[in-house]
Amino acid sequence: MKRFKKLMALLVAMVMVLAMGTTAFADDPDPVDQAPAAQTVDYDQPLTVSGLTKDDVAHFYKVVEWVGDAKGNVSGWKATSDFASVLTEEKLKEVLVGTKADATATPPVEAKEPTGITSELAGQLARLATGTSVDVTATAEGKAVLDNDAAGLWMAIITPVDPDTVYNPVFVGSDYNKDNSGDVAVNEAETYADEAAAKKSTVELKKTAKTTEDSWDDAKWQTVAIGDTVSFTVNTTIPGYGKVYTNPVFKLTDKLKDMTLDTDSVTIKAPTGLTKDKDYTITATTAGYTIEFKAEYLKKCTVPTAVTVEYTAKVATTAPVHVNTEKNEVSTEFSHNPSNENDHGFKKDTTQHYTFTLDASGLGSTSTQSGKKTSELVKIGVDAKGDPITETRTTSEIDDKKYVEGPLADAEFKLYTDDKAQNEYVPKKADGTTGTALAIKSGADGRMTIAGLDAGTYYLQESKAPAGFVRDTSIHKIEIAAVTDEVDVTEYTTDGATWISAEDYENLGAEAKKAYKSYTYKTEVLKSYTVKIDGEETATYNFTNSGTDAEIDWTVNPPKELPFDIINTQGTELPSTGGIGTTMFYIFGGVLVAAAAVLLVTRRRMNAR
Repeated sequence: MKRFKKLMALLVAMVMVLAMGTTAFADDPDPVDQAPAAQTVDYDQPLTVSGLTKDDVAHFYKVVEWVGDAKGNVSGWKATSDFASVLTEEKLKEVLVGTKADATATPPVEAKEPTGITSELAGQLARLATGTSVDVTATAEGKAVLDNDAAGLWMAIITPVDPDTVYNPVFVGSDYNKDNSGDVAVNEAETYADEAAAKKSTVELKKTAKTTEDSWDDAKWQTVAIGDTVSFTVNTTIPGYGKVYTNPVFKLTDKLKDMTLDTDSVTIKAPTGLTKDKDYTITATTAGYTIEFKAEYLKKCTVPTAVTVEYTAKVATTAPVHVNTEKNEVSTEFSHNPSNENDHGFKKDTTQHYTFTLDASGLGSTSTQSGKKTSELVKIGVDAKGDPITETRTTSEIDDKKYVEGPLADAEFKLYTDDKAQNEYVPKKADGTTGTALAIKSGADGRMTIAGLDAGTYYLQESKAPAGFVRDTSIHKIEIAAVTDEVDVTEYTTDGATWISAEDYENLGAEAKKAYKSYTYKTEVLKSYTVKIDGEETATYNFTNSGTDAEIDWTVNPPKELPFDIINTQGTELPSTGGIGTTMFYIFGGVLVAAAAVLLVTRRRMNAR
């Protein structure tokens, strides 16, 4: 009878996969040792899976069932029909009972402890879970409770409410209690129970950046200049797959826009160490990289494993657009459904980088206006009375009114980094090497384009006036300041590498939409930026921005148009102090004074005789 009681408990209370490990089971049941017909059958209930998140759904499948009558007459345990192809009689014996030693056998048989349900076997059972399940939604306490009505082993496959969460199968047992005297412990440690905690992994993915040119900490956005070097860090987490999956997938794809990746700078780190081509493969170009982890490595990740990728890239934007957006995105594709290994999850993160250009084409458009050209600086010419030299007027790109009279072409300027105009601003090339000083010249509309600037403070001074005009010697302070906003972005993908916007998704047909999965993430995007010249705000540009396509909002707080005027007066430029003109006067005057002195001395000597 003692052997019978132990066996009953062994067969009904099972293991929680991966979270519990393996343990010993009792010997084969004795068919002669049966419960008295007068006693009744009782079962552990309810069955509980804990450690969940509210609104997770636990799909319960009965894997092993009790075979016996209501009065306790016993014939044993067996796998249910959906799982019998894996849990054969021999496999069930291996899992639940093990092997007794037999020294008399040839060759002798060694005793083997029961294996329990290993992670590999759990995966096999999960892939057979295609029949009808009993679905239970997790409560606020993180529990899914099944009110079962029979003894047996149940497997729970969890559908998480959070798409970043991965659960392995969970096993709970409803054991047979033939005399109502209380449960019989399976072993002293009571490893098995009718409640088990789910084993959960959360896929983390975070991309940050910093530049070597300033004091930025790791950030989601930055203002940059052409040629700046940006250091990127991608932190992610591989789930604790173990051997639940036969061919687990975990892949990172990183794409750069208007930036050039240094392919030799890419490094990959993990606590256990990683070996290229053995644990992962990497494909890198100047436009980005893809890292794919090998299935055998992923099976060794029995607990969540942190991975860090680091690399550098240079800002390569060359187009003189009002705002250049260097958007960089990283995404991951990963196994997350033990019942269907072809069903993958996706996750995404981005960083945003902005380069500014004064007097250039606007970024994006509105419903009524598109491709507008802004004017922060305008060169104009006036006569000696201060009146515009011509009746020519520049038409505003913002509201189509004529504002600027007498635009002046061919005025030349230099840009400096100090308020004394001694250190000329020399931009980098797109490859990060030193370029040449900017050649800034006003066009026929009086505008002067200064491209590829970082936000910050600069100083502008005219170096040469157009013929017939007096040069403006003033040093003008230029300030560019940006403001960002955190937004939620929803995008759609079929493979984790290529994503489309919510607007593009809505334009798809009903059948095409079925292939896509959505993911929502947060990112920092440009909300507005302001240009000040000599302390006066000349323009503030506001954006409608979903994180995918930005548009300048010209209607809310429109930029000032009259822009900042740098005036040249008509006339011949006087020689500057210390220049050749005054020098000649000084020399000529000095010669006259010297000649007069010589003449005076000569006359006095002659008179003295």
